[in-house]
Amino acid sequence: MVIKRDKDHLNSEECEMKDLNTKRLTLRNFTPEDDRDLQEILLSKEASKYAQYDHEFPTSLDEVKEINGRFSKGDKFLAVCESDHQKVIGFICLNGEKEETLDLGFCFNSSYSGQGYATEACVAVITYAFNTLQVERLGSGTANLNDPARRLLDRLNFSKQNEEILSFRMTPEGKPIQFVGSNYLLEKDEWTRRK
Repeated sequence: MVIKRDKDHLNSEECEMKDLNTKRLTLRNFTPEDDRDLQEILLSKEASKYAQYDHEFPTSLDEVKEINGRFSKGDKFLAVCESDHQKVIGFICLNGEKEETLDLGFCFNSSYSGQGYATEACVAVITYAFNTLQVERLGSGTANLNDPARRLLDRLNFSKQNEEILSFRMTPEGKPIQFVGSNYLLEKDEWTRRK
């Protein structure tokens, strides 16, 4: 994965990230061979009761190939793979417009939930963001009713900043599906102090 930073970060050069490895996972760029695994992740996401609280992702193989093409060319998305099998079980994204702040997003195949994979992968990416990219803070957000995402952000020591009414999808009748969402923040100093 290549993260481009401006002159205030990493001497104006691109920071080429090698694969991140944890005890059980490898985090790397997406490749064309990941199409089917990514489709499985997106089908799992769209089948979840929490899907209504997020933007809709297309799930046909042709559409997923197009998404994977964007993921693999960009510098924002990491495939999260089981180290033993190299199966992609989720993805994490880091993006943002401000140099000192990035947004952390994540999506995992529900077949792998409850095993600590999301926490393990996010810890690796957060550590990389603070130690290598030298960002000062990470933001994230989720629907208040999305208990798994909310608990993950709590485990990662993100602090809730505010709430807002959001809507990303419509009912079959064309009415907005509204929900309360929360924005979260993790400061580099707080992360360092707790670690």
